[in-house]
Amino acid sequence: MKRLDELKNDISLINSVDWNMNPATAVGRHLEWGAGWYYDDQRGRGSDDESTYFAINTWGEYPVITLVYRKGFDMEELATFRMPSDMEKAFMTSISNHRGIYELDPNIKSWLKGQLDAL
Repeated sequence: MKRLDELKNDISLINSVDWNMNPATAVGRHLEWGAGWYYDDQRGRGSDDESTYFAINTWGEYPVITLVYRKGFDMEELATFRMPSDMEKAFMTSISNHRGIYELDPNIKSWLKGQLDAL
């Protein structure tokens, strides 16, 4: 699994990230493909669909950003790393310290794009 500093050097992987994909859309696309309530560009077409996206996992001791790759029903975590502590605190406050898997909020997405030179 890659760390943030390793991910910075993997340009092809960074270029494959769908910055508009979120965990809920990914589940609908890959596990419930064909569901009618997704827009055409996000609707799953079959088990060969692929998505690479970031999510925030708050199930552990502290929140982590995870780069997720999905193809069909399969899922792989490609990278996991922490965000700056002030962002961790602000994010956890914004979700009332609930546990779960969340999409990137705009501040974290902007910070992450800057870290990866993906602007």
